[in-house]
Amino acid sequence: MHTTRRSSVLAAIAVAAALAIAGCDEGRRTVRVFAADALAASFRDVEHAFEKQHPDVDVRLEVMGSVMATRLVPLRRGDVLAVADHRLVEKILGEAHAAWVAKFATTEIVLAGHTSSAHRAEISTDNWCEILLRPDVRFGIANPSQDPCGYYARMSWELAQKHYFASRGNPRPLARELHDKCRQEFIAIDANELISAYLNMARVDYAFVYKVHAVDLRLPYTPLPKEVNLGDLALEDYYGTVRVNVPNYRGGTETLTGSAIAFGIALLSDAPNVPDAKDFIRFVLSPQGQSILKVSGFQAISPARVPAWGRVPEFLADLAAPEK
Repeated sequence: MHTTRRSSVLAAIAVAAALAIAGCDEGRRTVRVFAADALAASFRDVEHAFEKQHPDVDVRLEVMGSVMATRLVPLRRGDVLAVADHRLVEKILGEAHAAWVAKFATTEIVLAGHTSSAHRAEISTDNWCEILLRPDVRFGIANPSQDPCGYYARMSWELAQKHYFASRGNPRPLARELHDKCRQEFIAIDANELISAYLNMARVDYAFVYKVHAVDLRLPYTPLPKEVNLGDLALEDYYGTVRVNVPNYRGGTETLTGSAIAFGIALLSDAPNVPDAKDFIRFVLSPQGQSILKVSGFQAISPARVPAWGRVPEFLADLAAPEK
């Protein structure tokens, strides 16, 4: 009897706790946001600031790799999608799931290290590729088929070959050398794993990540030239001169064209909470939202740019413009 009474009391406490928790959210509307892992820190700050202005709204932020986030959309209902490559929205989802995407921020590829990275004292913007090719140096990237950070890294190698050698008439295949040196065991599922399980654990000396990763996590990093880092929107056409072949989810390969890194945000077509989702997107694109992004090292794209396959929605008429 004593055991039964104790179990009943514990059950009653559990029920009361559950009701209390539910009561805290009672009456609050939910906005579910699927976001790229590179947006984790800045979007958590956006979430808190938005909820402060909209206390009746609960933002549920789910952070993951951009490819995974995009492929999740047809399987789970959400309101907003924010990815590290705006092109994923058109390529994977299309108008059936998102009528448009707005390019709202850019960053650049950098070479992050740690306090005991090999040759850390001598690596620079000018010699990084030679340092990486030394026999005692290990470096990694995110999986190009799972995370845009991975294929942006591969694109940066092609651009480095063009910048350092091809432009001077030197046929050296630098991109191939880097590809061959980057061992399969040092290709992580995504950039978060690359940093937490490889770089922070000193399994690799260096990792190709976004500048925002390095800023948010306070990682020492070596910047790459603008002709290489994919972070200058004015060099879009130049970046587009390189191609990389990466595995796709079907087991084959696909050819990706170089492009300036441009994060995209979209309202999902089957969003359960359209009004609050629109307010959230407006907040991200607003001066306050942009200032939060800048803390992480993002460069805001203002006004946001909507590629030609979609049209600027009316609720963003003052914050976005058609891409020229």
